[in-house]
Amino acid sequence: MPNNESKFKSGYVALIGKPNVGKSTLMNAMLGEELSIVTKKPQTTRHKIAGILNRKGVQVVFLDTPGFHKSRKLLNIAMNDVVDSVIDDADVVCLLVSADQKDLSIEEGLIKRIGLSKCILVINKSDLITKEKYDGLAKRYKELWSVQEIIILSAVRGDGVDVLVDSLVERLPEGPAYFPDDVFTDRSVRFLAAELIREQLFLQMQQEIPYSTAIEIEDFKDPTEDDLITRITASIVVEKASQKAMIIGKGGKRIKQIGTEARKKIEEL
Repeated sequence: MPNNESKFKSGYVALIGKPNVGKSTLMNAMLGEELSIVTKKPQTTRHKIAGILNRKGVQVVFLDTPGFHKSRKLLNIAMNDVVDSVIDDADVVCLLVSADQKDLSIEEGLIKRIGLSKCILVINKSDLITKEKYDGLAKRYKELWSVQEIIILSAVRGDGVDVLVDSLVERLPEGPAYFPDDVFTDRSVRFLAAELIREQLFLQMQQEIPYSTAIEIEDFKDPTEDDLITRITASIVVEKASQKAMIIGKGGKRIKQIGTEARKKIEEL
């Protein structure tokens, strides 16, 4: 008798696009976990971060990537290289554009790089446009690039996110689970803690601190029978000595607030 039992599906899905089109917000929405940090500052994401979605009979490994853009700075070139390598590794690529976006010169090049067969065009931030403009947007992109599949959604509201996930599952090949079903990322807790501190640094400092600021975890002590608290020591690395005083703040008020807010997120993690 034929075996009607469905086989396990798995694969890698890359999220790419310009800075601030909502890649990290979308991945967090699909996972139901705050994995990638989200701020209004461009180029918040620097690393390739895997978010793992486990459902019955399927495992989707999302790859959040730095925003792709034109730049001669070495850090930005390195991040663009990350995006490039992810395109090759992924089974499906979601190219994100913002619903109110005008300049599409970079996206045109990315479409050619990805190839139409494994690309889904995701128009994010649908909350910024009226419903009357939906059909016009889809028609515009089909005429521009002959994209086979276009999904319009709002990652921040969650509208259309399930539609995208279902479409991705349909596209994935049969394969094994790459990760245990009780994990949601390939990154360590140390890495995620550093990212949550960096998120608070950006949120509270706004434009005062350059985005090249980094976080280094110097010590990470897990709870013991004698000490039930996870103790983390972290350093904020800046480019100039003058920036230290800005981050510390008067009487240490600013850096204390950064630590307090980051600690809340780390405790949830």
